[in-house]
Amino acid sequence: MSADGADAVEMRAALVRLRRGTGLPVAFGGLMTGGTVTGGTGSVRIGELSGAVTGALRGLAIATGNGLGGKALALSRPCAVTDYPVSRHISHEYDAAVAAEGLLSVLAVPVVVRRRVRGVLYGALRTAQPLGDRTLGEAVAAARDVEQALVIRDEARALLAAVGGA
Repeated sequence: MSADGADAVEMRAALVRLRRGTGLPVAFGGLMTGGTVTGGTGSVRIGELSGAVTGALRGLAIATGNGLGGKALALSRPCAVTDYPVSRHISHEYDAAVAAEGLLSVLAVPVVVRRRVRGVLYGALRTAQPLGDRTLGEAVAAARDVEQALVIRDEARALLAAVGGA
């Protein structure tokens, strides 16, 4: 299985865990493509959707600092809004896609491996209501699942490179 294929499997599993653990009807996310998000270059491309009714979010490139996910990437910590379209705490580059999917309450949790941001997971409601601590905790746990899988994959690559280079 290719790294991209394994990434997709890990992300899908995390989205299923996120939806089951929180009851949120929509979950989506992606991993970094090109550069390093923490360094301010590169982006996270939304590659996996669970519970979405449109394809509006698929393929979005989330830049550090832009929108809710970009804020979570920039701060390296979870962020949430209760009413995405009117939130003054985020920029609104992705409003059209979020509106097309009908999302209002949204949370974003970065996937951080060894202090490097590698991706982001989102969970969302189509109603404007606060997302509580339990929901946020489950989302963080789902992101940690992806983090651990990436750590293992990184270590396996390093070992293979060391053996191949010996």
